[in-house]
Amino acid sequence: MTKPRELGLVEMADLVAKGELTSGEIVQSCLEALDAYDTQLKAFISIDREDVAKRAREIDSQSASDRGLLAGIPVAAKDLIDVAGQVTTNGSSFFREAEPAKKDAPIIGRLKDEGAVIFGKTNLHEFAWGGTTANPHFGICRNPWNLEHNPGGSSGGSGAAVAARIVPGALGTDTLGSIRIPSSYCGIVGLKPTYDLLPTKGIFPLGYTLDHVGPMARSVGDARLLFTALLSPNARKKLKKTGQGVTYSTSGSKRLKGVRIARLPDLVPESMCHETTFKQYELAYDLAENEGAEIVDEQIPGFEAALTAAFTLTIAQASEIHHERLAENPDGFGADVRALIEQGHMLSAVDYVRAQRVRARLLAEARKLVNWVDAWIFPTTPYPAGRVEQTGESNAALFTGPINTLGFPSVALPSGLTEDNLPVSIQIIAAPYREYQLLGIAEIMEDRLDFPKNLPVGMESLS
Repeated sequence: MTKPRELGLVEMADLVAKGELTSGEIVQSCLEALDAYDTQLKAFISIDREDVAKRAREIDSQSASDRGLLAGIPVAAKDLIDVAGQVTTNGSSFFREAEPAKKDAPIIGRLKDEGAVIFGKTNLHEFAWGGTTANPHFGICRNPWNLEHNPGGSSGGSGAAVAARIVPGALGTDTLGSIRIPSSYCGIVGLKPTYDLLPTKGIFPLGYTLDHVGPMARSVGDARLLFTALLSPNARKKLKKTGQGVTYSTSGSKRLKGVRIARLPDLVPESMCHETTFKQYELAYDLAENEGAEIVDEQIPGFEAALTAAFTLTIAQASEIHHERLAENPDGFGADVRALIEQGHMLSAVDYVRAQRVRARLLAEARKLVNWVDAWIFPTTPYPAGRVEQTGESNAALFTGPINTLGFPSVALPSGLTEDNLPVSIQIIAAPYREYQLLGIAEIMEDRLDFPKNLPVGMESLS
């Protein structure tokens, strides 16, 4: 018998709307999974069980007409997003004993307005500044596919919680890839929306001009529903006005007919990728072409400088954010995060200005490309998840960081498994404000790639 927590977000919402499942039943099932798995996974930093149960009862007592898109559905939040009445630790020792947040971040307010149950605060790489979620203050988060491997970062707790079926959806943040990297490693779907489409107020910053917030879920359909719930009414209208409020048919043949997808072979060297990653990346173009898409070889001149520019901007902005904190208590940081912040203090104004100029040039070139193509495809990460004892993931953001430089929407989509049963992922990128078109393409690719829908193999030892 299927447990409520094993259902997808869309199916949960449908059953709740029909009165065939209650929020209380879903929450109870999720709490049981938390108790069974999280001692070893370390996906969560905190959860207010009484508040979660109370919220579920409130939703169940409402009439159907008063319920929103996510009525009664548990959604976890990365613990640098303010939730009223709860401490926002930012995964750091500095905020472990902080006062509870006085109000919700606007993105949390939107979830609550749509009836979601905020199900705990998830683990993250300290201050969102790293790619493994090996948190020295709240525990090393582990990958549900293999507990000896990391879940990626910095939104690793959100990725692990969704993959392990503790919750059907979660919020992550993304500055260099922190939604998409853990989505890749954990075999789930992660959407980084257009820059500034979703509000980041009430979210502790890493890099002001690169930070994004977005949904993480187990399928494209689930991610679409969660994304829609996160949009303001004006933003929903805006996306529909630009003609992107429709999705492609998920049945029939040649479902991508009329869609033009660019291939950028010079930017995806086989030598930089795991064998399975590269194989599935190439397969994605074949599958898209079989579905009727037109594949065109293109270039983005100067794109090889994008990651360096993104890293320079991030490290400079993060170091400014933490300047006083570093001066007053350098030992309060984990070693890796402290090293990055110290490195940022060594950058010059020339370095920063040059990074901004590179960003402007690349944005102009990428806009030319998306004026006549609908999307392009990269691997999400060049390699699957590394082992937990690895101290860093130096090239994890190779294909994600540049997209933050552009601010274009991008979705990570699980595309296959290695011989060791670790997920690999493709990343589909589109022009700003074309999220629904992007998700429509992704849903068809999801169907063709046919990634396993069963519980990650690493969870067998915890079941």
